[in-house]
Amino acid sequence: MLIRSLNSKSFLAAFFISSISFTNITNAATYQDAVAQLGFSELAATFSRDKALAISTLPDEEKLSLPELQAAATLQLLGAPLATESPKALAEFIAQYNQPDAAYIGQLNEPSIYQRIESIWKTQPAAKPSAFALELRQLVGQGIATGYNLITTPWPLFAAERQLTYGHSDIDHAQQLLALLASEGLSARVGFSRKTSAFLYRDDWGTLSQSLIDLGNKRRLVEASEYDLHFEFPSATDKAKFVAAVDRYAKKDSANQTGLIRSAWWQPFYRSKTAADGFASATQIAVSNGQETALLLALPNQAPALVKAIQQLNPAWSAEPAAIWVNLAFHRYLQGGYK
Repeated sequence: MLIRSLNSKSFLAAFFISSISFTNITNAATYQDAVAQLGFSELAATFSRDKALAISTLPDEEKLSLPELQAAATLQLLGAPLATESPKALAEFIAQYNQPDAAYIGQLNEPSIYQRIESIWKTQPAAKPSAFALELRQLVGQGIATGYNLITTPWPLFAAERQLTYGHSDIDHAQQLLALLASEGLSARVGFSRKTSAFLYRDDWGTLSQSLIDLGNKRRLVEASEYDLHFEFPSATDKAKFVAAVDRYAKKDSANQTGLIRSAWWQPFYRSKTAADGFASATQIAVSNGQETALLLALPNQAPALVKAIQQLNPAWSAEPAAIWVNLAFHRYLQGGYK
């Protein structure tokens, strides 16, 4: 709900892996090459032409040779991007396919994914703040930022161009959101990560279930257990469909509004690593002590001052800004609005 940052050793590794360039990966010259790199050549060879045609949804599929058609059908079974994406997207898929990914939990259209998410939420204990996390509280205590996120489990290794990350606190909201997206005809690979959201308490909020942390200077901190849902869509254009579904069914626009999924926020919080329709530019600042990393969000014109303040707070920390794109409602929050 507020300006946030992200922090964990495991997240740092996932962040850099998901941001690497794939220019050194050899693009598959044919679908057969791609299937061979993924290790599914023998399976592809078992498909008859009729079976491959039944699986494949590629245009002009009947013009493909049998080996290419078999390979294309196999790639579609694996969820690889083909007709809707560039060769780079397929290269990313191949590079990431066999990497261990503890945060990937399944496909959006799998009914069992709802129970899996609840099981993870209930069985993974909330992490205790590290020394770095405790020191980060000074960002709120000194008025440098209004909040941050402490990431306590890894992020999935999803392709940046097709990825969205959505944050919330209610696990029932996550389950309903996944079912909503499936009902809207979307498909995606889904990842799940836990975090602790720490943010400045405001007096007009009333009584909260969480205990408040006194930071001095009449500032109190709320620390809440939250999560991020990560989506990797078949195509980058699917991001617009996601935005439309959230704006219609998961964003509150009036106090007594009906027809929304559970725990809809005034300002849903989701972001993209690449520019997309329905998103506005922001700056993500990666703060690191060399072992752990935090990410703060700010408006682009406010980022230089925030970087300077962070470096003054602790000169041993690095603070690296990078472009990111956030949903319009959260962008309005960054500008000072609450709706």
